[in-house]
Amino acid sequence: MITWNRKIYMDTEVAKKPYKYRRLVERKKILRNFYCITLPADERNLMDIYSSRELWFKYRRIMGLEIIGMAAYKESAGELAAKIVMDVIDKYGDINSENLKAYFSK
Repeated sequence: MITWNRKIYMDTEVAKKPYKYRRLVERKKILRNFYCITLPADERNLMDIYSSRELWFKYRRIMGLEIIGMAAYKESAGELAAKIVMDVIDKYGDINSENLKAYFSK
């Protein structure tokens, strides 16, 4: 099951039409260049970045992914992940998976 966080981060391209991209992911449509940033699937990672094609797989959906960022390009996904890290550090003074989950839980 895929859930969408309320504080979702988006790059400039996705921010133009966020509901279009969200709908396409939910309907499993082909998006050549589209990446989702999620909360980590395990505690070893800080965040996970998936191509939208990876979200088609049933085991990815069963994992219960929570999407916290959307980017139209791979480079934008990296920049967006860096922005998320900086925002969490600004708020909590440190970055770890607990702080990241706390940041997106409010």
